[in-house]
Amino acid sequence: MTTSTLPHFVIKNNYQKSSGHYSDFLTHEVLRDICFRITGVEDFIVDFVDEVNVGKLALLEYQNTSSYVLIPDLEVDGRNAYFQSFPTSLVSYYANPSTNKNIYFYFLPFTGNNDTNYYRFLYRLMATAGVQFLNTTDYLQNEISPFTTVEDIIAGREINRNRNKSNKSTYITKNTDNVVEIFGKTYGANKKETTLLCLALSNLLNDQAKLYIICEQDLTNLPAPDLAVIVALGKIEVIQTTLTMERRELEENNDLRSPHFIYNLLDKLGPKKCALCECDIPQLIQGAHIWPVASIKQEHQLTLEEKLDHTTNRDNGIWLCANHHKLFDEDLLIIETSGEIKFSDKIAESSLTYLTNTTSKLVLEPAIGNEQVEFYISKRYS
Repeated sequence: MTTSTLPHFVIKNNYQKSSGHYSDFLTHEVLRDICFRITGVEDFIVDFVDEVNVGKLALLEYQNTSSYVLIPDLEVDGRNAYFQSFPTSLVSYYANPSTNKNIYFYFLPFTGNNDTNYYRFLYRLMATAGVQFLNTTDYLQNEISPFTTVEDIIAGREINRNRNKSNKSTYITKNTDNVVEIFGKTYGANKKETTLLCLALSNLLNDQAKLYIICEQDLTNLPAPDLAVIVALGKIEVIQTTLTMERRELEENNDLRSPHFIYNLLDKLGPKKCALCECDIPQLIQGAHIWPVASIKQEHQLTLEEKLDHTTNRDNGIWLCANHHKLFDEDLLIIETSGEIKFSDKIAESSLTYLTNTTSKLVLEPAIGNEQVEFYISKRYS
């Protein structure tokens, strides 16, 4: 085989955030193993280019096929740092219009634990997005399988949320119209998690979903290349939320259903599940304001900003199924500051048996209540 027909690696050699070089550990033996696993050929040529490698990526060209190879760090020293660059390479892969392309992940010897539940969740997202893992069993206990349904991703996301509730993450749910909704953050590693989730979901969705971009600090959007790829895949409508939009909605509507409000409830309470019964069908669950929006708007001593804060506050809401939400809105169901649930005297005695049987929780769970929740309950009935 002549040099011109050999598999050809092109690798940007410089680390993004330190002075190291990929040529220091991507040895001939490592590259030969990668090459053989992908092409079946052991001989190759390699060019290390004096440029920054933003996506931890090695590009292998052979027989008119481009193989993107994701190369992880040798040290697992952070929950997000290990993965943060990979979505950048995935975006580059998707943006390449060629149909002769594949994307792979190759494990290297490392220090630390790269087989945590959270890492495995991200590996599975990558597999769902199309990444093939070359040498999993050399480094992990089990093979990596892609997610097969949106519900599987939602469940996996919640397991990891429970393990690290301090991390404000991207959330996925379904609304009352059975539309998948993604609430994505824009700051730090969260923006790349949003991108990875969207790329994975795009391979599972049958109908169009909605991505609400939840702005953080001074960042109002995802990186432009990420957005372009998400939009081009045609499965997700991108909706940028802004304070200006939220203010306008508040001024025009008394039944505000703010993306920030829903995000805050997902962040505090987790997936949609009625606070008063066992219903956890997301299409039937709604975010109910404790202190109603219409009442907040009538508080003339409050500024518009203060009103907006109250209407989107995580402590001013609970998940309720459609039945309990209607009862709550009509004040036929009353939540006391203690968290106890009472039924109004307006309800006929003959209906109380039905309500008692369908209201399995007569006290709010401790995770819901706090002093701020008590404040909103008191404001509701003042």
